[in-house]
Amino acid sequence: MSKEAKVLTGILLLVVAGMIGLFVMANGGTNSADTTKADASVLVRSDSNKTGTGKVQVVEFGDYQCPACGTVYPVLKQLLGAYDGKVTFVFRNFPLTQHKNSTSSAEAAEAAGAQGKYWEMHDKLYETQLEWSNLADPSDTFAQYATAMGLDGAKIKDAIKNQTYKVKIDKDAADGTALQVNSTPTIYVDGKIMTAHDYNTLRDAVDAALKQ
Repeated sequence: MSKEAKVLTGILLLVVAGMIGLFVMANGGTNSADTTKADASVLVRSDSNKTGTGKVQVVEFGDYQCPACGTVYPVLKQLLGAYDGKVTFVFRNFPLTQHKNSTSSAEAAEAAGAQGKYWEMHDKLYETQLEWSNLADPSDTFAQYATAMGLDGAKIKDAIKNQTYKVKIDKDAADGTALQVNSTPTIYVDGKIMTAHDYNTLRDAVDAALKQ
């Protein structure tokens, strides 16, 4: 091999090595970003709906009509039961436009909350999701749920009709968008977004957060 060829080969090897280095650095940066905590001031607001008193915060951006949210609902219930006193659960509204009753169901939950039974309505909406998801107008059904809970069903219907809690629901959705939430459910454990929502994955994330 001539002297010139050796020089060119050396330069080529240096270029390839540099490209490999940049690739490794880029991948490393992506992995680090996956574990970056979300902005706490956006993730949870002072008026966000919370239950539990634990130090580990589990936050869900959810849609009451979303089938995937309905599927993860019992998983979260199991998790909260297993870690009672160790976890605080926060639900943020993120109604999807393709779900025609998502906003009215969020209004129903918030209106029930104004009467002191937010979580009872939250649970009822998920447990009966198939009953009301395809109704042209679920207001009467939501009012019936409220009445069975000892609430004023007429106030639930009025809230849906007048969009009483639109500002809060829109703020929840805007916070989700700011955090780059684009699907439901999106779940955070201790500020870190979860890429899987099965019980074991969420349990392991909570255990890790408790050890910190």
